Amino acid sequence: MLSSEQVKQFNDEGMLCIPDFLSPDQIAQLSARAHTLLDDFDPSAHPKTLFSTSTDNHVGNQYFLDSSDKVSFFFDTDAVDSDGNLVYPKQVAINKIGHGLHLHEPAFEKVTFDDKVQGIAKSLQYEDPRVLQSMLIFKHPAQAKKIRDNEVPPHQDGTFLYTDPPSALGFWFALEDVTKDNGCLYYAPGSHKKFPIISRFVRTPKAPGTEMMGLADVHDPEPRDSLKYVPMECKAGSLILIHNQVLHKSEKNESDKSRFAYAFHLIEGTADYDEFNWLQVPSSGGTNFSKLFKD
Repeated sequence: MLSSEQVKQFNDEGMLCIPDFLSPDQIAQLSARAHTLLDDFDPSAHPKTLFSTSTDNHVGNQYFLDSSDKVSFFFDTDAVDSDGNLVYPKQVAINKIGHGLHLHEPAFEKVTFDDKVQGIAKSLQYEDPRVLQSMLIFKHPAQAKKIRDNEVPPHQDGTFLYTDPPSALGFWFALEDVTKDNGCLYYAPGSHKKFPIISRFVRTPKAPGTEMMGLADVHDPEPRDSLKYVPMECKAGSLILIHNQVLHKSEKNESDKSRFAYAFHLIEGTADYDEFNWLQVPSSGGTNFSKLFKD
């Protein structure tokens, strides 16, 4: 359970760091499994889908859409050359593994549905939280003195996981120490109270299968580029809670150390989650999301 002070900080700022949420054994288990997934990955058995988070070129194809309830692999934008060949070893070429780790990987399932996670959802007044998706996120260090293309621009999670009313909540677990040098999260405190969701990442029948759709009659009160972002450095084992409307980002990893993280999102089961959302379970269409609370 969160303390009243933690609930207030989250509600006021839109992000909250909880140190030592994972035990050393949990960190070791999740990290070991992450490395095993990278080591065992066969690039020839998967399309070389690049994961881009830019608003203008966010990833979207059938492999991406089908990943909602599977363990799928997405490459960094600089990991594949124009001929489709890997530029880097596979272990440092993957940007993300998702989006069904909580369904197929016992170590990640156990953390996702942990009693402490349930306690947080209860503290934040969720009635019937449902786990939508889960992912391993990698920021690999520079290779041969070349800084990798792994910056994530400012965004709101509610753009990609849209409900009415807004309800998405991000759980972001640091599996390694996270610093400004290796790509920690940055956020704009209080931005969730001022800046609404103005667009949605939705499915579309035309290629590539997804697009950004602006929301009618919803506008920012002021330019977003005026916001000031603060770093959220943390130690391995920390949990960062992310409000669906808080603006956050991360810079490139300019260090010689990797930055591995596990993240999942939940929504309120009583909120409306429509067929336009990119993520559907099953991927053909539906909202068969996992209940967080035990019956």
